[in-house]
Amino acid sequence: MSTRAHVMLAILVAMAIFVIIRLVRRRHLKAKYSLLWLTLGGFMVVIAAVPGLLDWTAARLGIYYEPTLLILLGLALILLIVMHFSYELSRMENRVRTLAEESAILRHRLGVLERLAETSSDQPVDSGGEPADSGGEPDPLP
Repeated sequence: MSTRAHVMLAILVAMAIFVIIRLVRRRHLKAKYSLLWLTLGGFMVVIAAVPGLLDWTAARLGIYYEPTLLILLGLALILLIVMHFSYELSRMENRVRTLAEESAILRHRLGVLERLAETSSDQPVDSGGEPADSGGEPDPLP
């Protein structure tokens, strides 16, 4: 890459790091996700700071057109990010499903308790303080 491209890359990386830090400080981006982007920024700083590194690495890997290596690295990084977010999405989906099931169970129990409270206030009370058995429905609670 030319010197002009390295300078432009350094400016873009500096701006990206600034935006990431700003998003974290405003709590728009979680710190655990910012580490991923800051690590990427660190690699890009190294590529921008050492002009011959990309060319040397491409030559060692047998890549004759050096920008192809940058594109290949970008695609690999995007693949890793997509896999990470797929993992996070699956984990969150499982947590949401569990919370929805627990909420439905609690809502059901609350409804049963409210019906019991309504029927017990309408029923006569026996000498032990318990509602008198009217021979109706069995007790819905286990």
